[in-house]
Amino acid sequence: MKVRADMKTPEKAPSAKLSAEFAADLPGMAARLGSVLGRAQADYLYWDKFKQLPMPQGVQASDAWAFVKLIRSLNRKATAIPAPEGGHFTYCITDGVLHALHNIDKWAGGWGADTAPHVPHDAQRERYILSTLLEESIASSQIEGAATTRERAREMLLNAEKPRDHGERMILNNYTTMKRVRSLIDAPSTPQLLLDLQTSMTRDTLQHDEDVGALRTTDDVVVADEMGRVLYVPPSSADVPRMVQDLCDYANREGDQFEHPAIKAIVLHFWLALIHPFVDGNGRTARALFYLFMLKSHYWLFEYLSISRIILRRRAQYERAYLYSEVDESDFTYFLLFHLRAIETALEETREYVQRKAAEDTAILQQVQGDFDLNYRQRAIVSRALKKPGATFTFQSHANSHGVVRATARADLLDLCDRGYLLKRKDGRQIVFFAAPDLRERLAGRAD
Repeated sequence: MKVRADMKTPEKAPSAKLSAEFAADLPGMAARLGSVLGRAQADYLYWDKFKQLPMPQGVQASDAWAFVKLIRSLNRKATAIPAPEGGHFTYCITDGVLHALHNIDKWAGGWGADTAPHVPHDAQRERYILSTLLEESIASSQIEGAATTRERAREMLLNAEKPRDHGERMILNNYTTMKRVRSLIDAPSTPQLLLDLQTSMTRDTLQHDEDVGALRTTDDVVVADEMGRVLYVPPSSADVPRMVQDLCDYANREGDQFEHPAIKAIVLHFWLALIHPFVDGNGRTARALFYLFMLKSHYWLFEYLSISRIILRRRAQYERAYLYSEVDESDFTYFLLFHLRAIETALEETREYVQRKAAEDTAILQQVQGDFDLNYRQRAIVSRALKKPGATFTFQSHANSHGVVRATARADLLDLCDRGYLLKRKDGRQIVFFAAPDLRERLAGRAD
């Protein structure tokens, strides 16, 4: 696995032992460090960022850091993830964690009052989900190095074209896998399920076919930057089968102690990546497992969320969150907070997207109110044609966009041609449709 060239192992933090002078006036020092402590916890800073904060007169950054570590140790919960040095990875329940969990519960399992009017109708549901699958598949593959542009990837998927290179094959595999995830909600988590996910993600993309659908059996797999500097060495391959089984047992277990499903899903994501059970496809499989667990936990809105699109925009933070959690005494909080905030951003963007699409549909309905028999798929075509006059449509791309059979797509597009909204031309063996030059005038005339 490769990460960014500018990524490096974080600076080692100083000892978490308080100096005698600081410890002698602990209450006074705590009061003086109020704003520093607040900032450190709000952003959950690691030492390399924390030491840059302005300190009160006479307070050493190393002492302040030791005090931060003391506070964090008092509010710590253990995860099921074994730590390399013994014990388990732990995390803190910060205000940021609580706020994010509240928003996930509020929005991902249902719609709030201000969004309720824009809940997608059954007919529109597949359109939104397919759009999300496209975005998630493209972004998740780009995180792992697929060089294909978003525009080219969308064209390939919508037109059901064969991939032209390795990057496009990665994206197609990811798209196929994410479509399957919805059908696996009732399946228990097993090593075979993980192998199946990895097989689907990596088919026809690995140098050695025997690495597809198989746990790694060698110890020459490392996480390195683009310059070849090793950042993380996964566990011994001899331990991988046991570790994968432990992960699956945890995913299936419903214990007496409550653990928020979002935290558990993020634990699974991190843990699988930490084990690194495959020669390749670990990150993509980990993200698919995260989605699967959230859907299993009845957070149905995750069908509409592309978390990887947010992660791709913040890739450096994503990779650094892994490293911080590994180097700072197995403190999982860094990765947990990053992932929760990515979910919050995806939730907000999805709400805005659904509201915007609903408003656009309303506007189009008003413009074509004389054509009461236009269906929602045709309204989507007209909407896109209005916004992007150069856009083209084919029977196959229209069928893939809306999850309908080719005959239905054919009827939709030919009907729009008959109405004068679209024109068509031959492009090789297929028919391509595009907006009529006077589309806006035609719609305005219909609305008058």
